Amino acid sequence: MDADAIMSLLSRVYAPANSYVDDAGRHSHRVPSTIPAHALAALAANGLAPNTFRRFDHDDAVTGLRRLAAAVPERAAADAFVAGLGSASPRWRAVLPAWALGTTVPAHPGPTDGRRCDICFLTADTILDTTLAWWQRARSGAPLPGDVCGYLLALESATPPLPAPQPYDVWVLHEILDVIRSLPATTRASGAAQALRAAGLLPGADKWTYRSLLEDLAFVGVLQTPEHPGMLTAFTTARQRDQRPSVRVEVDAPLAFWRAADGVTEPLVQRLFGHLPRPAERPSAPATAAPARRARPGTRTAPLPAALRGEPRAGDLYAVRCREDAWVLAYCHRIDDRGGRRYGLVEYLDGVFTAQPTAADVDATVDRRLRGRGPDRWQMWASRLDATTGVRRIARDVAAPADDRPAPDRIGSGAAKDLAHLASWCFPDM
Repeated sequence: MDADAIMSLLSRVYAPANSYVDDAGRHSHRVPSTIPAHALAALAANGLAPNTFRRFDHDDAVTGLRRLAAAVPERAAADAFVAGLGSASPRWRAVLPAWALGTTVPAHPGPTDGRRCDICFLTADTILDTTLAWWQRARSGAPLPGDVCGYLLALESATPPLPAPQPYDVWVLHEILDVIRSLPATTRASGAAQALRAAGLLPGADKWTYRSLLEDLAFVGVLQTPEHPGMLTAFTTARQRDQRPSVRVEVDAPLAFWRAADGVTEPLVQRLFGHLPRPAERPSAPATAAPARRARPGTRTAPLPAALRGEPRAGDLYAVRCREDAWVLAYCHRIDDRGGRRYGLVEYLDGVFTAQPTAADVDATVDRRLRGRGPDRWQMWASRLDATTGVRRIARDVAAPADDRPAPDRIGSGAAKDLAHLASWCFPDM
């Protein structure tokens, strides 16, 4: 199984809609029934079976990180980071911040009272899905800054030889640094991420990937302030890095306090990347095939027939995609115009489908009973019923289902996109 196929399958498994907390209290993901058994077997053969959990003891994790980091040469860690900007998988960018923490964090005992350690923020033990961690690194690069267990997994998977940067990767590195150097003095992390994304230096990357890149540069010390240094300038505890200038700031120190006026730490850039001079001309991009875009089952739909088009109205029946392999039905009782926006009063019908149902499926399989919250009915005023991905009208002028229960006393309102996750209120076993 090639890398693109692996990433496509894991993206289907780790879609947000599949997330739940299992009976053991672990953050798990439902594996769509639409993924064939042979594909899951191939993932397992590559060591990437979904929901593969591992428990980390605090002391073992810190010791393991320090041991593995000590075995990685500084230049090799820096080279892997640069290679992850283009020719190699983004997951290789995790090696540098992992090495930076592993070579600076002191040995220290873990907490014994269930609290998080002030030095590294680990508890006595931590449980992670190792496949989820691998997929996240392969998508966006490094784990969250200072994540001891995430860094340990990154170094465990960084088997030699580590990738060497190609000329295009080196050019991208210098372009990234030049964009940061050219920012207006008051620019903060969010503005820097926007500028990097606008430059298009990491094709296909979203804003979170660019923010992760900035977090890595700040964590090691390329972006820092005198009061909030990066790891390769001075070790700082997790408690110190957790400081923020305000509650509205999402990133940790030092990036939380950095502004473009603080600049780039040029001596550290020279130390880490000085052996990688900027190419005189822009090199050709790596000759690697662009990742194939694979549509998830149930997401590619044909245009609505003429009879099903138009604004929502009473008697419409909608199929709502909750997950790749879970669809429910929503019936529209009536329409209300609120400030120029049309809202439909919708209610779920009984029945869960593994693929998008059609009107014929409903006629054949559904005893059109309304599905409520236990013994009570549930309704919602939903906007944009006719313009929401994953909400598709499948029938019009459907007779209202009979129900002898009283209508709910309180009816909320929201967007049609909310119908997907609100379905769990009425379908708790889904």
